[in-house]
Amino acid sequence: MKPTPAQGRLYSHSAKFICASAILGLAAGCATQPPSASTTAPVAPAWTFVAQATDLLPGVYQSAYSSKTGQLYITSAVGRPPVRESHLMAFDPATQRLGTQVSPAAQASKQDGQLQAVYGIAVDDLHGQVWTTNTRSGSVAVYAQNSLALTKQFPDNATPHARDVVVDTAQQRAYVSSPASDLISVFDTTTLTPLPSIPLKGVGETPKPMSLALDSAHQRLYTVSLNTAEVFVIDTATGKQIASHPIPNAQGGAGIAVDNQAQQLYVAAQKSGNLSIMDALNGQILHQIPTGAGALNVAFDPVKRLAYVANRSAGTVTVVNTAGVIQAQIDTGSFPNHITMTPDGTAWALVKKNKDDPRLDRIVRIEARR
Repeated sequence: MKPTPAQGRLYSHSAKFICASAILGLAAGCATQPPSASTTAPVAPAWTFVAQATDLLPGVYQSAYSSKTGQLYITSAVGRPPVRESHLMAFDPATQRLGTQVSPAAQASKQDGQLQAVYGIAVDDLHGQVWTTNTRSGSVAVYAQNSLALTKQFPDNATPHARDVVVDTAQQRAYVSSPASDLISVFDTTTLTPLPSIPLKGVGETPKPMSLALDSAHQRLYTVSLNTAEVFVIDTATGKQIASHPIPNAQGGAGIAVDNQAQQLYVAAQKSGNLSIMDALNGQILHQIPTGAGALNVAFDPVKRLAYVANRSAGTVTVVNTAGVIQAQIDTGSFPNHITMTPDGTAWALVKKNKDDPRLDRIVRIEARR
């Protein structure tokens, strides 16, 4: 759906610099460090950062980058059910402009106008598709990358409270997390059919899987549990859980990223407001760093070897190197929700506006410089 001329003015595509400085000081509202967490002695940061914001449609949630099209695909959904405003949109990182935008179809099982609103997102460059989660209906949908036309809408409750999705092109599988269950749902990306789910088993109560991180080179899929402070390891060749690792001093695990070169995991925890850097092979905690209130998501840049943490409640993005040293605390304002890396080592943070923010929902381009 193309915006009307009025919408085009409202959702201006002009980019605005929101910060351009040397390393910024720690923002107010950062979580305190857990007493037993290991830390690295303060070291002078090696990077500076420039951040630039571009307005988007309201309700931004997640994004995913396609190397095939060179586009970022972004989801948005506004408000609580019935959700009547939602968009899937293409964004060109080179020009920082929105391209094609579509609204999802109505949810057939509802009579209140609710859409199959899109939240989580992943790209499948092998088949030229975009996968989205429809969290409110517990479903998953597939769109064509070139037109954003709907290719497949799975039935409601295909995956309870579907959250994150990742696509493994090597195995031709899509994996979807379900924090309303202890399952990772699996779909065949060639036939667009469901496959047997992967049950997760931890040491205590039933886990609630949140974000997903794929290391296709080592045939590993990782997820973090919201309620049990555990990381789960899945062998993508067999489709079975092979390990679980506890995360001491972390509460409300939500975001996870993997460095497949060093075999390290980066886990963001909302309630404790910290980042845990772990050995992916044995689960050893290498560093724990307080980043900010509501540490929700994390992305790892293999080019400059930096991790970016979206601290949703603090309104900041924390940048950390592989040794656990904070390089910057970048003030994005409002609620940074999700971060995606592009192959040049640029971070793209989606920010939801709060009620007191005069700006619109936006995407913030963060460039690290020596």
